[in-house]
Amino acid sequence: MARNYKACWERVVTTMMGVTPDRVPLIFLTSEDVAARVAGLTIREMMSSPEILAEKSIMVNDFLGGDGMALVANPYCGPFEGLAFAKANGRNDVFVWKDYTTPFIREGLLCQSEKEIEALEIPDHNIIEPWPTLFRAIAILQEKTGIGVDQFSPSLTWSSVQMLRGSQAYLDVRQNPDLLMKLCEKIYASQWNYYQAYCRLAGQPNFAFQCSYAFNQHMLSFEDAWKFEGQFIARFAKESGLPLIIHNCGFKPYHIELIERLQKEQVQVLGVNGSHPLDIDWWVEFRKKFPEITIMGGLHVSAEMENGTEKDVENRIKEVIQKLGSDSRLIITPTCCMPWRVPLSNIKAVAEAVTKYGKYPIDPKSWPTS
Repeated sequence: MARNYKACWERVVTTMMGVTPDRVPLIFLTSEDVAARVAGLTIREMMSSPEILAEKSIMVNDFLGGDGMALVANPYCGPFEGLAFAKANGRNDVFVWKDYTTPFIREGLLCQSEKEIEALEIPDHNIIEPWPTLFRAIAILQEKTGIGVDQFSPSLTWSSVQMLRGSQAYLDVRQNPDLLMKLCEKIYASQWNYYQAYCRLAGQPNFAFQCSYAFNQHMLSFEDAWKFEGQFIARFAKESGLPLIIHNCGFKPYHIELIERLQKEQVQVLGVNGSHPLDIDWWVEFRKKFPEITIMGGLHVSAEMENGTEKDVENRIKEVIQKLGSDSRLIITPTCCMPWRVPLSNIKAVAEAVTKYGKYPIDPKSWPTS
């Protein structure tokens, strides 16, 4: 390993606790795309065993230079949850593997009818691959680096709703809400099984990195999002006892409304991860409203990182740290996963800029002028 990841993770934990670390932490949301580029292997080659997956995850994280240790086959309940449902229901044909980018399930083919929703089998995450491989790889990361357990990432529920039901789900919100709710309950049962298998094979997480996709103005109204996703997020947090980091990589998120509703439900929100709104001043006002919540973001992967120069990336991070970094509840987190079109030089520029401008105490007067 090229870095002391235990010390890096302590920097992250210190920030989440509201204590000032030595510098602003940096976390990359690693994924299959960037991992294949760095490791030089196909997705399935990297996932061929827990040992290989852990080894390549360390390699990729060392290359990126962040403060986290993330599995490069993303263990959130997204595409691989779709694969588990496909396998559990004898429909491997609906899953599409890619060699160098994230695989996917053909949306809406597993639950086209009410009969298929009724008959939908819940996958056992203890035995249905790739989950056992992913969980055991996380355990290996924990053993080798001292961190790794906190990659628990449920996605209750809209990600799975879209994978299983497709665009019909949006019509169901109005035309067949009872059937849609029945599907949501099955998805919840599956992700509770995911949680139990995670604890058994990887270890007990300290928080849940909840991927909340319904909570965007371009997706659903807030009340519909709460009905078909939010109530399940709150239920999970209460039943598991885990605080939440809310991830939302949509373009018009209901950040404030969701956090206020979760707090009303007595759910602890540790952090919010997102790139939008892009206006940093919006986040300044967010900080005033929720000073206890860590902001994890600051950089949109499809903006400066994909279409700009290294200097554009540096300037964006400089501005984010100047406006949001002074009270220590900031983690620079390019959002979301980095696609093929992001130059590696721009990825490296992120870590360089955080090192250059992120040392505490934040004092722009002491920053280099070039």
